Amino acid sequence: MSYQSDKIQLGTTQSSFRTIDNVPGTIAAGKVVHAKSDGTYTVAIADGAAIGVSVGKDLSDIARTAVCRRGTGVPILLTAAFDPTIGTQVNISDTTGLAIAAGAGATGVNAVYASGRQGGTGVNNGIDEDGNAVGVALIDFPGGL
Repeated sequence: MSYQSDKIQLGTTQSSFRTIDNVPGTIAAGKVVHAKSDGTYTVAIADGAAIGVSVGKDLSDIARTAVCRRGTGVPILLTAAFDPTIGTQVNISDTTGLAIAAGAGATGVNAVYASGRQGGTGVNNGIDEDGNAVGVALIDFPGGL
């Protein structure tokens, strides 16, 4: 896949202000990662505390996921048709790890939207690890989630 300057590539950050670590397992870029008590990681909020946003598969191409634990301009996947408002709190689906509107099945995290949906309402102007078009926004969480 070639570089497309008008798209947001998941697995990147828009700022050098970030702390990235890696954890066992594979979680798609742009999803919020939760730490389970048994040392594994998941996207389900019921499994443990949010530790950061996945930036995708470890560069060594092993069964590990790079996770941004704090940062600014970090891409996050959005649920279909959700268009966040800049400066509002980020809410995460309790089961999918995707950003979602506040309400039932959503939990707020210590992050705010630095952008709305990239490209505008209804536009999928992000690219996931497989080259698919996805809805994405940028979030800031300088103190961690």
